[in-house]
Amino acid sequence: MLPAKLYYLEQLKDGPVSHRLIMNRMASRYSESSAEIKDALVSEGFIVCVKKIRQGNGKWAYHHQLTGKPFVAEKQQTKNCVVQDEEVESDVWEDGTAKSTGNAFDWRNKEQAIFSKRELTIMQQNYTNHPQITVYSRA
Repeated sequence: MLPAKLYYLEQLKDGPVSHRLIMNRMASRYSESSAEIKDALVSEGFIVCVKKIRQGNGKWAYHHQLTGKPFVAEKQQTKNCVVQDEEVESDVWEDGTAKSTGNAFDWRNKEQAIFSKRELTIMQQNYTNHPQITVYSRA
């Protein structure tokens, strides 16, 4: 939710902007609800509603602006810190978001081979038991 909050605040840096306009911009970029993000930023005191305009379709357009309060991302607590050559590796990035683990990009904690030795042995045994392959095709 932190990147979405930063994006919302970035949209308001040049002055008051309609929430509906920001919501439409955020729809294709973030899966989080822009209304929840707006409510969180209002409750935390980073933005305030400055205008409420009734549109022709009967809906209200709420315009918000920054309050000037500095936005500092809270750092998450690091769980596993490993010290190697005076350098610390942690489970979070500099902005406090958690690093991805347990997926295809986590190659340092996985085996370096596609097949284990046991799997290779089983495949070789299966091949030696049935070495002849007959293929029928038209020329």
